[in-house]
Amino acid sequence: MGTSVGTLVFVNYGWRAGAGLSVAWTGWILFVLLVRGPHCQRYTWFGYEGGLESRKGAVEERERLKLQSDTKENGSSSDHEEQKGEDLERDGDKP
Repeated sequence: MGTSVGTLVFVNYGWRAGAGLSVAWTGWILFVLLVRGPHCQRYTWFGYEGGLESRKGAVEERERLKLQSDTKENGSSSDHEEQKGEDLERDGDKP
């Protein structure tokens, strides 16, 4: 659509219309990229799921810290329950 439409507009309407079409294409692409947001996963088109940071390392660091804090919270409260479950499994295996 780009080169054929650009040629058609240039031939029929002149260089100013052709240049305006090129600027419009560029504006459309920038709009789509801004709507998509940074650090989106593949096949995701809308949303800022990866955060607003421009560096991907900052996003990965934040996710790693969140994962560590989640495992600490879940691990400390359920240690006793996990050990209790393991004891029951061992006792259940005995004839």
